[in-house]
Amino acid sequence: MTVRNISALKGSDERGIAPVIGIAVTIAIVFILAGLVSSVFFEGYSASTHKGAPAAKLQVFFTDDGSSLAFEHSGGDPLFFDRSSLSVIMDINDSSYTLNDTALGTLETGGCRALSLNKSGLPAMELVPGDLVSVKVVDLESGGLIAKRELEVKEKMVIVPE
Repeated sequence: MTVRNISALKGSDERGIAPVIGIAVTIAIVFILAGLVSSVFFEGYSASTHKGAPAAKLQVFFTDDGSSLAFEHSGGDPLFFDRSSLSVIMDINDSSYTLNDTALGTLETGGCRALSLNKSGLPAMELVPGDLVSVKVVDLESGGLIAKRELEVKEKMVIVPE
């Protein structure tokens, strides 16, 4: 009859599992500590100062009489033109002009407002049919482009600052 030492076999199985459990516990502790440190370090990034540009579906066009730019908000976030974070930029004949857009106020979904070109801060100029005008609405805080429209002048427009 052969006698086996069962206790020797049993002990070797237990010693093989202990290092695996130790490594798993160590990895779990490292992940928990990394999460705590990153949540403290990156805490400021959840503040509202790091928001992106507002997302809005905005149509921009000349009014029928050609004296104003109309802004029609078809959906998305409200646009606060009365704050310094939004800017309307108009590119005309290789020159760029930042318009005084505070008269637009707050534009919410479904709203439509007009900005008089004579009161927008543009210099005196004359636009003829066929001239192309680019209008951009930009969020200055994030640098995000909210809307960009290429408009063609249909009738002669004379801009006289008031």
